[in-house]
Amino acid sequence: MSSEASAGEPDAGLLARRRTRLALATMLALLLAITAAGVFATYRLYSSAENRYVKEAFPLRLVARDLMVQMLDEETGVRGYVISADPASLQPYHGAQARVAADLAELERLTARRPEIAAQVRSTGRRADAVDAYLRRQIALVRGGRAGRLRAESQVLGGKARFDRFRAGATALGNHADQIVAEAKSEQRHTFWRTLFLIMLLAAGAAAIGVAMLVQLPARLYELYRGEQEARRRAERGDRASRSLEHVQEAVVLVDADDAVRYWNPAAASNFGIPEDGALGRPIRSLVPELRAVEPSLARVGTARVPVHRDGRNSWFAVSESRFADGRVLVLRNVTGEQQLERARADFLATASHELRTPLAAVYGAVRTLMRPDRAPDRDGDRILLAMIEEESERLRGIVEQILVASQLDRGRLTLDRQTCELRQLGASVLASARVRATDKHTFVLDAPSDVEVECDPARLRQVLANLVDNALKYTPGGGSIRLGVSRPNGYARIEVEDEGIGIAPEAQARVFEKFYRVDPDMHTGVGGSGLGLFISRELVEQMGGKMTLRSRPGAGSTFVVDLPRSPR
Repeated sequence: MSSEASAGEPDAGLLARRRTRLALATMLALLLAITAAGVFATYRLYSSAENRYVKEAFPLRLVARDLMVQMLDEETGVRGYVISADPASLQPYHGAQARVAADLAELERLTARRPEIAAQVRSTGRRADAVDAYLRRQIALVRGGRAGRLRAESQVLGGKARFDRFRAGATALGNHADQIVAEAKSEQRHTFWRTLFLIMLLAAGAAAIGVAMLVQLPARLYELYRGEQEARRRAERGDRASRSLEHVQEAVVLVDADDAVRYWNPAAASNFGIPEDGALGRPIRSLVPELRAVEPSLARVGTARVPVHRDGRNSWFAVSESRFADGRVLVLRNVTGEQQLERARADFLATASHELRTPLAAVYGAVRTLMRPDRAPDRDGDRILLAMIEEESERLRGIVEQILVASQLDRGRLTLDRQTCELRQLGASVLASARVRATDKHTFVLDAPSDVEVECDPARLRQVLANLVDNALKYTPGGGSIRLGVSRPNGYARIEVEDEGIGIAPEAQARVFEKFYRVDPDMHTGVGGSGLGLFISRELVEQMGGKMTLRSRPGAGSTFVVDLPRSPR
């Protein structure tokens, strides 16, 4: 029963083929109907175009003839006035003047698109002006009395010559109108037959295409179906890809050929502070204006780096671009951290080269002096030079030590030897060492009780305090008091290193603990440094469970505060 039903039912593919053929046959019939309509429309176009040309040409001829008649009226009126001296004879002249001006204006309008006839119209206008000027002189002579009248009569032949030249120009305009009509008819006939031939040719081609489709298309329906299935699968993959892009950290932007945004993933919305609804359809350059500066680099190599200013801060993005036929895809990866690291590396190279150059130059100069063959023995001088070499070598060792400690801190490989440390004794030792490097203008004050102990690495804490005291010395070049105080507020041991130096500007206080940062990078105040001391000091204090802060006012000195947990007794 089921088999018979299946055999009686038409095959689905055959049914689709029949429907397709019926649709294509209908299309072919419509194509033939369109062709017939095109032929009819072409004929109508020919007729209407011919009428339009004729309507343009006939007014030209009529206006030219009317212009000649009006000029003839002007001449007749003036001639009668010359003969009779009766002002009433000028009535035709005055009436025709306005018509002449109107006819000339109409001729200029009709020939605005035909420069070859417009030149003839302008020439005719000039001749009409010449005739009119002659007629005005005749009127003026007659009004001057008998003598003027006789003179006017004697100039009639001159007026006739002017009028003949005008008549020749007006006649030429009429001939141009007849020529336009003839040319229009000839051109429209050619246009009609050319258009008819083209339409018939296109119709034949369309018919051939339709027949070919009737024969071939049904056999390709299955291929089209398979293509549609594949397109659906691609669309599903694209949808999955789009959903995946919503979770990537890079900003992904799809831009069409007109540079309008068509896709804006959540990372782009987060990085640039513009939601997807506010970005779609807008030009990418209005959303991220900074991209204009790197367009040449993107077009040349496909990648670039650009700073983007948002909410008062600069973020760096690595931009890569992929172009395709309908637009391009931009991927913007936030590389602010990498840029800061690169800047830190540059700062390190600049600082290290500057700080190492001075002691190396001193050591090199002292050694070259000691090695001079022409130098006489000088034990005191040798002692001074060797002391200089020792001092500058110690300075080099300190710089290298700071770099190594900073590297160990960055990699988390610095270990602390924790012991119980008594702060007054440690502070006294630090100040004793500092007095050797101080001038007689500096005074040191130790303000510390003898019973404050902390759990720390004594060598590292001494390094922190020595660095703070050395900074106090450097930034009090004119001398002053340097105080190292110890107190114990709220269960902490507080160490304060206070100076009376030049102080630190408010905008610099937030950055003094950054790696390689120096308050005076160009050494305008003559104070050098590697820019690592405060960074290392704070990192060491934090690893010992404490914190470091700063209080300062420009011109009133600075106070660095170290808070460490007190050691339980």
